Amino acid sequence: MFGNTMLKSEKTKPTKELILDAAFSFLEKPGFSSFSMNELAAKVGISKPAIYRHFTNKEAVLEAMEDRIVDNMAFFLKNVTCQNEIASQKSLAELVDYFGSNPNHVNYFIAQMSSTPNYEERLFDKLFDRGVAFLEHEDKNLYLKDFRNDMQKFSRHVFCGMSIFFFVSMQKRLMNLGKITKPSENFGDKVVALMLEGLSGTTQPSDAFHPESISESRKKEIFELCKIPHETFPEENRIFTALANVIEKYKIPGVTVERIADELNMAKSSLYEYFGNKNEMIKCLINKELQLLQTIIIENSVEAKNFTEYVYILMASEMEYFSHRPSIIPICGWLLMGDEEISEKKMEDCEEEGEASPWEKRLPERVTAPDLGFPYASDVITGWIKCLPVAFLVEAKGKNISEEKRMDGYMLMIDYILNGIK
Repeated sequence: MFGNTMLKSEKTKPTKELILDAAFSFLEKPGFSSFSMNELAAKVGISKPAIYRHFTNKEAVLEAMEDRIVDNMAFFLKNVTCQNEIASQKSLAELVDYFGSNPNHVNYFIAQMSSTPNYEERLFDKLFDRGVAFLEHEDKNLYLKDFRNDMQKFSRHVFCGMSIFFFVSMQKRLMNLGKITKPSENFGDKVVALMLEGLSGTTQPSDAFHPESISESRKKEIFELCKIPHETFPEENRIFTALANVIEKYKIPGVTVERIADELNMAKSSLYEYFGNKNEMIKCLINKELQLLQTIIIENSVEAKNFTEYVYILMASEMEYFSHRPSIIPICGWLLMGDEEISEKKMEDCEEEGEASPWEKRLPERVTAPDLGFPYASDVITGWIKCLPVAFLVEAKGKNISEEKRMDGYMLMIDYILNGIK
């Protein structure tokens, strides 16, 4: 039994810590895997009443899990200040390596940020209480207000947080696939360098991802050419709309086939005529929407004269798509949390091989710049670029950000990709 093995190998660890270790083990794969107190007790190898001697309920377990991560984050972030750049970079690199050693902690945060509105404010609140230097402010509430209104501050947090989570998850995935055998040496330093210096500072002019300068008028032209009239945009699938409504009401963990069927005034059995299970249905619906988005990107990207213009077109196309499909923003939590296993037979009915854009086809199959410590496929960088608008819009939801400020934040995100936050 797993729990007994854990106890034998960690006899010196307090039972409360063993319980938390077991709780985190439910997050080994991307996507928040809910657990019962009975399952938790079985995994530790103790009785359910013994769990309650340490935690009053499941919510207390989740709170303690979060506190463990926040305590570690605060330890690594204590030296991050504007005054000491070298110490700040070292601390951020250590934070990246910490998450690299604890990918289940990344999965926990992505799950919470995807399903809990304004979750980052709750996180800031806890980091404030632990004296994190870069959050020091005379008035904690004033800082949070500034965070909601200052697009530079908001965009930097989203860019850095999502970049760390993306590259940590990417390295873990490559290891699981056998593409790399061990974590990259100085991986944290390399990810931080990319965040600080962007593609321009981590590549050479001869490299595929090295940016080129484009004029402000060309940037405006790109956003204009990516606009799609509302009347020409494809109608939304009604099952997809029902899924979005259920997520809005019950959050991602509360999605059930029964609730989706209720939204549609259909029998649950009717949905199973189309899909084998809940995860299959969600993936199928999302894949169809992503195919639509990819089609839009492909059509627009023929206008790109260089890779930098392609980045702007990609970001502008995503922004335009989401403006027509705001219902997908809550669903994006599923995208950020990663894939779960799906029946291959059923997926053949709803997933076609995605076509690459003209610019993605021109990229080399393997690249080494930006340096991540190992050669990797070009779609690692394009995937990073594509996930940032998703993270931005998920985090912006519920903050009543004006269209003008949203555009400002979006342009900042593009600049951070190309030139970094330095």
